[in-house]
Amino acid sequence: MSNTQGHETNLGVEAWRGLAAWMVVYVHFWGFSGHDWQPLRFAHTGVDLFFVLSGFVFAPYLWGQKLSLKAFALRRFFRIYPAYFLALAVYVALKVQAGHAPLYLWEHLTFLQVQSREMAFYYNPPFWSLPAELEFYMLLPALAWGLKRFRWAWAGLFLAAVALRMVLGNVGDQASQDAAYILNFHLPGIGVEFLLGALAWRTAQIPLHKGWRVLLVLAGLTAWWALAVLFGQLGDAGINGMALKGQMGALAGVCFALMVAGTLGLSPVASSPAMPQACWWRSAALWAGRLSYGVYLFHTAALQWVQPWRDVLEVYFPLGHQGLAVLATLLLAGLCHRLWEEPWRQFGRKKAAQMGAT
Repeated sequence: MSNTQGHETNLGVEAWRGLAAWMVVYVHFWGFSGHDWQPLRFAHTGVDLFFVLSGFVFAPYLWGQKLSLKAFALRRFFRIYPAYFLALAVYVALKVQAGHAPLYLWEHLTFLQVQSREMAFYYNPPFWSLPAELEFYMLLPALAWGLKRFRWAWAGLFLAAVALRMVLGNVGDQASQDAAYILNFHLPGIGVEFLLGALAWRTAQIPLHKGWRVLLVLAGLTAWWALAVLFGQLGDAGINGMALKGQMGALAGVCFALMVAGTLGLSPVASSPAMPQACWWRSAALWAGRLSYGVYLFHTAALQWVQPWRDVLEVYFPLGHQGLAVLATLLLAGLCHRLWEEPWRQFGRKKAAQMGAT
């Protein structure tokens, strides 16, 4: 996802994107293994961090920045779909190679796969989050139009999103996968995370003293860790027996919004003249963000690829099969970024610029 302020790259956004992707990787590679640290199982909320960051990046449109609809749609398509299409092709090939039928292809090609858990997870579990992202993009122009004309509607919109999340989360039944359960994984349920990101952006624009920003980060981190400890002790089954049923992702979104607001208000951009061009952490933050989408899309394929040699790798490879999967993930993400994702992204930007995109 691109920054709305031209083509400058916010180092903080890129670093947070990288963290979000590797949080998800951790859970899929090591979480629930019996040898992991239980609170870190809550790292699956890296997906909610992605939603918060999307709300943050596109918040200027919700607060009045001009939006060129056709150019926006063009840039979003070429940012999201080409890499997703390539990843889907890889997972379809893996399914066929394993002797399974390539089911639900039309649904995945059209981002309609979140109709059931089986359908959404059939090729690659992380694919479930992309329809909600797309739904946010599609609704963004209407939200921007409405909020620009009715500024007071912000409070009503946010409260409505919170209320809807609470209802869907508590009413939804995982066993039967009823409509409320499914809608909780679409924009009706996920919308609160995007709005939290937009509010984080607004907070980041306030010239707060550095000490207040540190407090925001500490408050968010402390609250997230408390939720992580609770989740590690109880798991999904225990949480579903409490009033927090269906709300842990939204609560994690609150924590991430606090941390993002506290850090990104201070973050320099990559193109800033004051930023040393040879700074190692600058490069690390940039590449963490650049590779985050590829890491998110391909890490499950990398793990599947090394799985047949698991026993041998545990004996002869110091980092085990997960370590080799990490290296394979980086390789796949790097190749995708360089040879496929970035060329298509630049093509989309070029076409959008011809339409007067911001």
